[in-house]
Amino acid sequence: MGSQGMTMTDPPDRSLTFLVADDHRDVRKSIRKMLNSLGHTSVLEGKDGLDAWQRLLDDPVDVAIVDLFMPGLDGIGLLRRVRKDERLRNLPFIMVTGELAEEIVAEAAETDVDAYIIKPFAVQTLEEKINAVLDRRANPSPLDGCLRLVQVLIGEGEYNRALGELKAAMTLQPENPRVYQHLGELYVCRGMLEDAEKAFRKAIHCEPRFTRAYDSLAEVFARKGDRERMIAAMRKATAISPKNANRQLNLGKALLENDAVEDARKAFEQAAREAPADLPIRREIGEALLARNLNSEAEEIFRVLLNENPSDLHLYNRLGIACRKQGRLHEAIDLYGKAILMDPDDDHLRYNMARVLMEAGRESEAREHVLKALVLYPDFPEAKALLDRLDRGPGKTPERTFEAADDLMGERGSMS
Repeated sequence: MGSQGMTMTDPPDRSLTFLVADDHRDVRKSIRKMLNSLGHTSVLEGKDGLDAWQRLLDDPVDVAIVDLFMPGLDGIGLLRRVRKDERLRNLPFIMVTGELAEEIVAEAAETDVDAYIIKPFAVQTLEEKINAVLDRRANPSPLDGCLRLVQVLIGEGEYNRALGELKAAMTLQPENPRVYQHLGELYVCRGMLEDAEKAFRKAIHCEPRFTRAYDSLAEVFARKGDRERMIAAMRKATAISPKNANRQLNLGKALLENDAVEDARKAFEQAAREAPADLPIRREIGEALLARNLNSEAEEIFRVLLNENPSDLHLYNRLGIACRKQGRLHEAIDLYGKAILMDPDDDHLRYNMARVLMEAGRESEAREHVLKALVLYPDFPEAKALLDRLDRGPGKTPERTFEAADDLMGERGSMS
């Protein structure tokens, strides 16, 4: 990517490639025409967030102009993916929205949006935003340049040099929360958790709504084994930015581990509302519920996901486990049977089918499937334990040993 800074008097850089993402074709067409009128002829389009993400992965892009509200992956979700991707993280990103509600600003700010543009807008407004964004990228402030270098140095393990740069940054802007956020991250890398906590707290003191510092505090408390303070920090971050689905998901998982089931359900519900088309998030919610034996709720999630993704063998497996744990063995057998027809050589499916067949008293069929699993994967320890139990007969193998293997299989049963 070769973005260059421009001023209002400079001619447009015709080599720039723009990505325009909006789920309304008319809006994409309108912005394309505006860009063309400014001399920009290389314009890619994304009909939604997922389509835009694929274009970014496939084609070089210099500036992204993205609508906030899109079905599936919205503008914030796309921005978050961009900032996490090493190749794309510095992409100039302009968010288009019809409103600037406080929670939207908080969520976009934590993912480093470059600019907002409020609908409806004129071509002059678009030109001004593009020029301002490119100019900031080409000519970063002394602080931004310093912090970018700090990120590189931390990534390379040059901690002493990074600390020196951060001390210089403190003289430039002693009350900037990003300085202390980077300082805390440096201390975490060095295993200095007490110093890291102090740095993150200083960042929050400088800016009480700085969600990244609360996230980092939660990670520090998790490393210290302080679950209560970890959850408190996570709650604070979600209160400031409630539309962050991943944060709601992580809060829900932490609450479940702390036996706060009702609060966990609320966090999961919020995560699902904010990311209704995000399969990994909804799958993780189901996994968390299944791990805590909230089997009927896990089943409900996996059934919805399976209806949307009928060829996903992993979902058949998880739904089968949820049914088995509720004693509905024949439903589980039916699910595994359908999955095995799609992939007869999946050792995990064979194992789980054998497990539920044994519980249903169909031991000869169970033996066939577990033997097939061992042909496919001779060193499959859970399958060996199951075969041993079948050889010994009911009550001959310690239940604790077998159940431990079964629980592990529940975690291992990945068939993506």
